[in-house]
Amino acid sequence: MPETSDFDERAELYDRAYDAPGADGYALRSRMSAVLRLVGNDPGEALDAGMGPGRLLAELARRGWTVTGVDVSAEMVGTARRRLPSAADRLLQSPIEELPFPDAAFDLVVATGVLEYAGAEQAIPELARVLRPSGLAVVSYPNPRALYGIWKTRAWYPAVRVTKRVVGRPPRALPRGSAMVSPEGFEELLGAAKLIPVQTEYASFLAIPSPLDDLLPKTTERLGTRLEQSGPRFGRHLAAQIVYAARKVA
Repeated sequence: MPETSDFDERAELYDRAYDAPGADGYALRSRMSAVLRLVGNDPGEALDAGMGPGRLLAELARRGWTVTGVDVSAEMVGTARRRLPSAADRLLQSPIEELPFPDAAFDLVVATGVLEYAGAEQAIPELARVLRPSGLAVVSYPNPRALYGIWKTRAWYPAVRVTKRVVGRPPRALPRGSAMVSPEGFEELLGAAKLIPVQTEYASFLAIPSPLDDLLPKTTERLGTRLEQSGPRFGRHLAAQIVYAARKVA
């Protein structure tokens, strides 16, 4: 699990990214749209584990859900409380691996952009624990087969680090993730926690590699939005995120 300060330092930047043009903003908006489609329109009590600045919680609240959220970062919690003052007492600082709630407390649990940092093996059973029988879990995980991600992690990021060392600039510290799990392995983890996958969506279709995506932000988003209509056809290699919906065994 990364240090909380990693996320504290990035809280404002991460929140602003939701509204920004280009790859990062598009990827966040695309993932959120996929989550909301999978959640559906039957509100109840919802938990967002790893809520970040509370963007998804705000959307769920607008749809009639009674929302609760946790995040490991105090800065993220503060931002979420400012966004949702009516739910502030239900927005808590806590790691996803040790949720401060009783068993079977929620009809819905969501976890987006967090399992790759917390470690899916530890977090998924905890999400299942606080979910009611027949409740729905909607979680995202990076697609390890996405060409965009492979290029960034194996070529672009190493090139940037080398360049910064050459010119004497320290590289920006980023939160460290855990070892990636394949889609098949991820579904096995869900099943082991008695969460039965019922639907999957590919999200955040990124076809223009860095640094061109930063130079062509509108084109990156337009192309990604168009490719979303292809579903699994192109999603297996172009979607940066996979969003899973799973029901807890009754």
